[in-house]
Amino acid sequence: MTTIEGAMQMTGTRGAAPDLDRSASSAGATASAAGEPWALWERQHELDTVDAALAATRAGSGSLLVISGPLGIGKSELLSACAPRARRSGLRVLRASCAPQERDFELGVVRQLLDPAAVDPVPAAVPSHIAGLSADSPLLILVDDLHAADSASLTCLDELSGRVASMPVTLAVTVLDGDPGAELPQVRRISDAATQVLRPGLLSAAAVRALVRGELGERVGEDLVTACRDGSAGNPLFLMSMLSEARTAGLPAIEAAPRPAGLRERLVSCLREQPPAVHRLLQTAAVLGESADTELVGRVAGLSECQHVDAVRVVRQLGLLNSESCLGTARQVVRAAVEELAAGEGREEVHLRAARWLHHQGHSPREVARYLVEVAGPVDEWALRVLRDAAEDELDCGAPETAAAYLRRALLDSAPDGEQRAGLLVELATAERAFDPSASVRHVSQSVSMLDSSHERAAALSRLSPMMLATSPAPITEMIREVVQDFGEEQDLSSLDRVLRMEARRRYLMIEDPLGLADNVRRLRSLGANPPLDSAAQRELLAVLLYAATVASEIGASEVARLANRVLEREPAHTTHVHTGLPLLANALVAADAPGKLSAWLDRARERQQRNGDLVARTLLCTERGLVLMSTGRLDQALSVTREAIELGGLGWEHGNSATLLTVAFLALETADHDLAGRVLEGGAASKNNVCVTAALRLLKGSVATERGEVGPELQSILDLGQQLDHWGMRNPALCPWRGMAAMMHHRLGNVDEANELVEQEYELAQQWGAPVAIGRALRTHAVLSDGGKELRLLREAISVLGRSANRVELARAHLLYGRRLRATGRSGAEKHFEEARSLAIECGVQRMIDRTNAELGGQAAAMPARAPLLTPSEHQVAMLARTGRTNDEIAREARITSRTVEKHLTKIYRKLGVAGRAELADVLPAGSVG
Repeated sequence: MTTIEGAMQMTGTRGAAPDLDRSASSAGATASAAGEPWALWERQHELDTVDAALAATRAGSGSLLVISGPLGIGKSELLSACAPRARRSGLRVLRASCAPQERDFELGVVRQLLDPAAVDPVPAAVPSHIAGLSADSPLLILVDDLHAADSASLTCLDELSGRVASMPVTLAVTVLDGDPGAELPQVRRISDAATQVLRPGLLSAAAVRALVRGELGERVGEDLVTACRDGSAGNPLFLMSMLSEARTAGLPAIEAAPRPAGLRERLVSCLREQPPAVHRLLQTAAVLGESADTELVGRVAGLSECQHVDAVRVVRQLGLLNSESCLGTARQVVRAAVEELAAGEGREEVHLRAARWLHHQGHSPREVARYLVEVAGPVDEWALRVLRDAAEDELDCGAPETAAAYLRRALLDSAPDGEQRAGLLVELATAERAFDPSASVRHVSQSVSMLDSSHERAAALSRLSPMMLATSPAPITEMIREVVQDFGEEQDLSSLDRVLRMEARRRYLMIEDPLGLADNVRRLRSLGANPPLDSAAQRELLAVLLYAATVASEIGASEVARLANRVLEREPAHTTHVHTGLPLLANALVAADAPGKLSAWLDRARERQQRNGDLVARTLLCTERGLVLMSTGRLDQALSVTREAIELGGLGWEHGNSATLLTVAFLALETADHDLAGRVLEGGAASKNNVCVTAALRLLKGSVATERGEVGPELQSILDLGQQLDHWGMRNPALCPWRGMAAMMHHRLGNVDEANELVEQEYELAQQWGAPVAIGRALRTHAVLSDGGKELRLLREAISVLGRSANRVELARAHLLYGRRLRATGRSGAEKHFEEARSLAIECGVQRMIDRTNAELGGQAAAMPARAPLLTPSEHQVAMLARTGRTNDEIAREARITSRTVEKHLTKIYRKLGVAGRAELADVLPAGSVG
């Protein structure tokens, strides 16, 4: 049976090509147009050579064609295609197939070609007999798998090959590259004497696509086509075996390293003829995987240099080594075939030998650990060191999951307790915090119980952010208290980093206690106006204290913003900040209505992100960006970014998800996005939340209920929430504007006095905090509950205050409401405020607001140009600096970004605003448009 015929039997493929896209390739199209079977696609060059040889034979000149190539390339199918062409040209066809098991049958191949009764037992007479037959009619002699022929037949064919040029005979044979029989002297002489050597190539990607869709259906997706192309590398036998497996076991089998029985049997038959050295090389390569080079494979297989060179040559000729000198995608089926031929070492022994050899040769820990991790049995101390070093390298390269795998393997051989195991658990927790916060918390907890000194415990606990620790089980929070007590509750800022980091974590845990919150504010004041910020630990402690001061609203927004920006100026921008207390600065700066520098800082952190391996960092960075975008009024952009955070898992962690929940909950409130609100409420109900998140979820639930007209029951829930927050000490309306919502609910129920009392309290607290957005929002809410001249006066004041705010959409809301009230009272000037609201909505990219303003303006909206397309906060900052005439270098220094980033921002700004350069920025960006 031929290779392709075997594949066709395995798959049940019809001989004719399916009606597929014939434009797969020019060769494929030509073959298909001529009605060739699919197995001859992209074989037109070879077929043309055959036709030329047959024409010459008909004219009296013989040819010797040798069709050679690796396993499964389609040699036999091409040989079979010669027969019908010869008959159409008037040639007589003689055919024989060789098989290794028939090598002992003398003249077996010759007897297939000729009438057994007419064959002279003397091989030398066979060429003369064939010459006599050719005198009657030109001949085509086909011999498939010449390398497997018996010795006597080879001698006859060797003799014939030397005389065929002078006879009207075409002799065509196939030879398998790499087969031991291909090295026999007679086969070599026949190959060397060839008139033409044909070497069919691999199928193109287009041909593979056409075949896959012809076999599995036109609706097969491109991903499956790619899997077939990659899995077969265009080898027809491998491809058709995969398709057969897919039809038998289902499409997922293609992606699951298929080991089709038909292909395995073909490989076994081929490899059985190979020496043991080839078997050992293939088995070792199959175990070690695609990353192993042939030198390593040969060493681990125990081959001598000579055996190694010969084995590699043979396996490459067979087509089982790819261009990188390692087993390709057929690794699994090759391994199965080799295992069927000979018993070899187990997988673990092979991997351990590979690791030892690489280690002794001085290879990097990462190269060695790749194999050590596959060894389940005990390993020596050197292996543990390698695994730890490799894990550290993988973390540096942004591959925390690989690092964790190495450390878990190292733990298998560590003592059940003690310093070494504790160290491994801490390192494992450090890797896991990037993708599995729950496991990270668990392993830190286990490690601390094994450590004796407070400093060692502090170093372990500092691997987890304060926010992650706050939602951890009680034992781990108690450990923090104990360590801080050992150090002393309050440390000088010149203390060791780990001491200050522990104070930061302890003080974050104190925030939800009223006395603890007040003590944090006292501690902040004790540090003075300009506390030292030279170390990362000093900056982290200040971030926690500033957040506490923001919650309590005991220090004004401007002072909080000043100190927070000092931290950002000294803190290198990097995504690893999410594993510390620094993300709390985002809450403080947004509450202070001062997100400008934070936006640029986050942009720099994204630029420096090495890879996407740290899932938690990516998620929380998206969360911070979403928070900043929301605080500047770019709600649609904020939705897009926070949805990315949700898809990355931000609502699904058992630990560390409070930041995402809080941001998404407030964004759902801001946008009135019902789908998002439902998702947040569902995710929040399943999580252990801090007070801020609980408050945000309660507000969101109240907002949803109010829209449904269910005001009464939810009003009491909001009032209860407010009482709890007041008791806690959280009186900052910029963080949780519950009074404004309760006032609106009271107003809907007709409770005017209660509504006015709450909104006046909210305004007073906002004034005390000092952030324009909080003051302006309170004024707008107060205006909604008022009437007559007071209402208009409050809205004018709100517009004036919000003009200083970063939140452009709040200003747009105030303009829109003021315009409506002017129109409702018959006053002039409404259109001006509608236009201003529309321009601000366009600047922010908030489609709901744009639609509302367009509805108010009616036909005027279509004739109005959009004042400013959407700019990101970072682009807006750069645009405003460029507007003043600053150079790129000056902008880079002030915005703390690179000059290259400035250039990229300016390119986008000019395109969005439709201007030619910075000289025109003043025309489209008024001085008051700083956000």
